[in-house]
Amino acid sequence: MTKILPKDVIADHIRASCFIISDGVLPSGKQRGYVLRRLIRRSLSASLKLKIDITKAEYFEELVDSVISIFNTSYPEISENREIIISTLVAEAGKYQKAIAIGEKEWAKILK
Repeated sequence: MTKILPKDVIADHIRASCFIISDGVLPSGKQRGYVLRRLIRRSLSASLKLKIDITKAEYFEELVDSVISIFNTSYPEISENREIIISTLVAEAGKYQKAIAIGEKEWAKILK
């Protein structure tokens, strides 16, 4: 059985997120938006395992630009929506970091 590496999770989930966001879906708590939120957050968790700083927009710019360079010929809508994709990823990363901070505080209370 092949082990799935964090870098593979990041690549696959960010690629899927780019396509979904370019189709007009935004992260939310329901339906398609929930699937998108889970994809983004799983990629962020994998990034944190690799000790990558997910607070920097440059991180997402590099990832999205990689997706664009590969798929731009077949799917030009991804490059047309580049800024929306990046801003959505950055915003969701911020929300995820807040959720992690709240969880860590709760965990610290439980451990005391």
